[in-house]
Amino acid sequence: MAYISSHQSGITHQELQEAIPESLLSKNVHLHWIDKSPSERGLYTFTAKMEIDGQMLLLSSKTSDTLLIDDWDVNDPTYHTNARLVALERILTDPANEDILLSL
Repeated sequence: MAYISSHQSGITHQELQEAIPESLLSKNVHLHWIDKSPSERGLYTFTAKMEIDGQMLLLSSKTSDTLLIDDWDVNDPTYHTNARLVALERILTDPANEDILLSL
């Protein structure tokens, strides 16, 4: 039986399970953390450290979505969690990460 877990505060098991693509639900998935950092020319990079079936991965995705970046720093835990979940969904569905995820 696969398990899904997280060290990221504010993200529930149910939210994490809903953010993970169906193709990964049969695997053991552990989210260590997710963060954002400024990149070039107004872009931000979302990065997630995840362990999937024993493989430690650093996956990332770039965005220019300023609303999502602004919501990241809102002190309301609901907004905070939602921004991280949207970022995680973007990372896991980014075509740049597709080959890595398919190889697992």
